[in-house]
Amino acid sequence: MPVGEQYKLVNPAALPDPETNELPNGVFKTVKDAVKSGPGVPIVLLPGVYEEVLLIEGGEQLVGLKAARELLAEGGGEDLPELKEGEEDGESVLLGTSFHTVSFLGDGSLHGITIRQRGPGKWFGVHCASGSPELKECVLDGATSSCIGVCGGASPTVTGCRIARSFTGCGVCVFEGGQGTFEGNTVVDNCRSGVEVSGEESNVTLTDNQIHRNHGDGVLLFEGATCTMNGNKVFHNWHCGVEARDQATLTAEGNELRANNFGVLVARQASAQLTGNAVHGNFITGVDVSKRNKEGEEEECQATLAGNTIKFNLESGVKLWFDSAAKLDGNTIYANLEEFKLTPRSRRHVQYGQLEDGEDMEGAPQGSVYGNNKVTELHHILHPSTLHDEPEEPAPVGG
Repeated sequence: MPVGEQYKLVNPAALPDPETNELPNGVFKTVKDAVKSGPGVPIVLLPGVYEEVLLIEGGEQLVGLKAARELLAEGGGEDLPELKEGEEDGESVLLGTSFHTVSFLGDGSLHGITIRQRGPGKWFGVHCASGSPELKECVLDGATSSCIGVCGGASPTVTGCRIARSFTGCGVCVFEGGQGTFEGNTVVDNCRSGVEVSGEESNVTLTDNQIHRNHGDGVLLFEGATCTMNGNKVFHNWHCGVEARDQATLTAEGNELRANNFGVLVARQASAQLTGNAVHGNFITGVDVSKRNKEGEEEECQATLAGNTIKFNLESGVKLWFDSAAKLDGNTIYANLEEFKLTPRSRRHVQYGQLEDGEDMEGAPQGSVYGNNKVTELHHILHPSTLHDEPEEPAPVGG
């Protein structure tokens, strides 16, 4: 089908008809004009840089040329422009210099587009304020604030994107009731945290993302935010792989958390359910749970650790302190540089899963005070003859 029926085309070099002085049907010189023409069919952007600020609220779909060939492969794609060799793989870049580059006030989608935000002020590359927009296989390449900002009940779905190089903010910033599902993305090299979620009504799901080399936490939750993490790889972040504090709620299963300073930090009335995660080779503590409440606050910091592998961390594998309340069930804690640590106050609250009748903790100290958790300290590995000595209580720490 021709342009205008199956898709709209943005071509800054398009020439008007010499007789009517009008552009061909469905062809526009700017993205903004194509968006203003209303929804209905995808808007295809030829490779190039479009210095524009866009507002999307009516379900408009913006698609890069390469992605459009796949999207329109059946019925319509054969009519897309043919470019010279080497031009076909060029980026379709939206560049904002005075505001958020793309603002969603409703549904809509971006597919195969590069979004950049530059210039004075602090603006998002993409700002989702309402609706359920979709971003697929896009590159969010820097912003004067965060690459993506989500608030006001907006619930975007972001898949297969590269979210990188925010100048002063995060890769993804969710606040004031923002929601969202983020799957299969790479979140890297951002000024602060890779993903930051704040506010009691803010709730995100992170699945199969790679979150690394961010200058704060990989994932930071605070002020009552909620986050569910499944199958993510979170590594080489400057502070924590994941930090939950200030009444945040974290549910994490099957994630890999390695080579951060802290693997997981749970503090100040936050709660965490950690199941089946690999917490390996972090430079301080593998899992650190601390109440650290303000004066007069009575609520405990709650954490459940079940079936995790916590090993090769350069301080303790697990550290529980300042009245933290934790339950440990079926974890493997192995060869961390320092011993499992508990403060005297946390010792009163910790619970261990129990061995089933006849169950044997092969390779770990027998009759362990850790219940069904397999704890092998470094000195047991360096001095195997001590492996079956009567186990000592977890090492105390101050507080």
